[in-house]
Amino acid sequence: MHEILILYILLDAQNTMYGIFKVISKNFGFITNPSFGTIDPALKRLQKQNYVISNKLFSDGGKPYYYYSITPEGKEFLIKKIKEKPCLNPIQAYPEIKIKLICSNILDDSEKKSLYKLLKPEIIKIKTKAEEVLKSEVFSANHFARIVVDNTVCECKNMYDLIEGLEKCLQ
Repeated sequence: MHEILILYILLDAQNTMYGIFKVISKNFGFITNPSFGTIDPALKRLQKQNYVISNKLFSDGGKPYYYYSITPEGKEFLIKKIKEKPCLNPIQAYPEIKIKLICSNILDDSEKKSLYKLLKPEIIKIKTKAEEVLKSEVFSANHFARIVVDNTVCECKNMYDLIEGLEKCLQ
């Protein structure tokens, strides 16, 4: 998920690790808020795979800093990652789906349609699991847990409706 965001940010312009951190915090902080300890290894992995390149520059005081840029292979990888099925863990899948939808503007219309068809069943799975939990005896007496799980069901319904709206925009 963070690799998608890093590559997406680098599509606009080269940036430092701190710059990438600031863009993620400002524009995607409502979904995820990775630390430098998450961004740095992700950048290293992307660089090792030739999806990102870095240019070492020096400040007036002689301190080195790196500007990262996306490579053509990185753009292809980004598109591939956006079009992939989200992870199976619902805690990770839901924010990943949001990020894929935000980044889907780089896809052509047929790729967007395919993405939406891929994501809708995943949202239904999360919603169905939450509805099953609501029916279980474990949460029957726990009012607070029922509210939280019920909220998950509502969020899934809203996300499903959002994707259907995006699909209608493509018609």
